[in-house]
Formats: sequence, C-alpha cells, structure tokens
Amino acid sequence: MARGLHSFCVAIFLTVLSTRAAFAGELVEVFIDARDPAYVVIQGVSSDTPQIAWQEMEGYAQLDKVQMMSWLIFRKDARTILSPYVKRNDYPNTQALMGVLTLLKKYPGRPFAVTWNGGVAVSFWDYQHAAQTLETFRSNPKGYKPLTQEEDPVNPKNSLPGLLRR
Repeated sequence: MARGLHSFCVAIFLTVLSTRAAFAGELVEVFIDARDPAYVVIQGVSSDTPQIAWQEMEGYAQLDKVQMMSWLIFRKDARTILSPYVKRNDYPNTQALMGVLTLLKKYPGRPFAVTWNGGVAVSFWDYQHAAQTLETFRSNPKGYKPLTQEEDPVNPKNSLPGLLRR
C-alpha cells in the first residue's frame, strides 16, 4: 500500500475508533503523522476518546515521524511544529495556522492535514491532490505554478470556511 494511502487509512481507522465520544470531551492531545512528505496528518484527541483508540494512537506514535503531544504544547508551538513540513507556502495571507488550531478544537477525532505547500487537506481527494502537486513540484521546481484559488482544493480559503461555520 502506498505510504500516503496508508497514512490516510490510519487516520480514518483512528477516526472510526474515536468518533463516538470524541466530540464531547476536552481536547487534551494531538496525534501527528508526518510519514508522507506531501502532508502531515493531525488529529485532536479528546478526554472522552475510547481507550482502544488511545492505545492504537499510542502504538502508532512509536513509529518514525509519528507522535502524540499535549494540546497545550501543540497550541503554543504549532507554527514551529508544523513549519518543517511546509516546503513552500503558497497561501501566505490565509491564516491557515489559526484555522487548523480552530479545527482541532472544534472537531477532535477528525483527521486533516497541513500540506507541503501550506494548504489544508480535509478529504481523501485533497490528500491525493497534495501528493500529486508535490510530485509535480519536485519534477520541475522552477516551472511549478500553484493553481488558482478557485481550482485549488487545499487552498485554506476554500477548505476552511465551510468547516469553521458548521
């Protein structure tokens, strides 16, 4: 199984395990999976997350480039923690970081990702888009041109507003 698809499947599995109670509790930890170079998957973990989901996440956190950390630490240092995974920022004026912090707090248990170019991925197709655009960028960095806002599914101006309004 491709590494990117594997990271996405792990995120979905953990979501299924934690969805039942994840929305009621206080956010206490953040699960971070940075195994795919196209994006880093992040997921809030609430105090009401079922024990089996905690155990699964703690098991995955033993892998290289996967970790769990305190929500308080992540919230305070999110820019420092996430910036190594953003190879170029195609969305400098979008407040993506504040959007990510808000999404983690609002939707604990739901995985989403910060992409290699500073976007926010919320669906399988967004993850695939991030992988494809990274491949395009790597094959011709000087010729790479970001999509227009209207065409770009990971542009925070497209991906964040609907989720933040719910």
